[in-house]
Amino acid sequence: MEHTELKGHILKALDMLYARDATLLANDIGEWSIAHRLAVYLEQRLPGWNVDCEYNRQGPGQDMKKRSSGTNVRPDIIVHHRDRVEREHNLLAIELKKAGSKSDFGKACEYTAPPSGDRPFQYQYGLALSVVPVPELTWFAEGRKII
Repeated sequence: MEHTELKGHILKALDMLYARDATLLANDIGEWSIAHRLAVYLEQRLPGWNVDCEYNRQGPGQDMKKRSSGTNVRPDIIVHHRDRVEREHNLLAIELKKAGSKSDFGKACEYTAPPSGDRPFQYQYGLALSVVPVPELTWFAEGRKII
């Protein structure tokens, strides 16, 4: 899937989140609840893909998902085909924050870099997303920030 098409799906899912779940955003509800609702709307827009929150496994052996350094990691939302480690089966990793923050840029970027160290997986796209007061999207591909 091309970035433009994926971005359109993300924006439509965010529109649904703001329309249907504004109380989550207005009442300082936890990021996990917001991520779950966004994942529900993404799954509706992306048939044929699995959309999971806090998914911490990789590949057929179900090993813990690790960063290059070997530390365990679990992206807030991923769009993938379960039990597949190949890049074409790992479409998107999202790191979500309620308020604007650059703290997840490194993780979102690393997910898209070629496999290295203890990290055999690579996502086609990474997204650092903040949702309050308005959505801020920072995209990554091939281990670098993209527009």
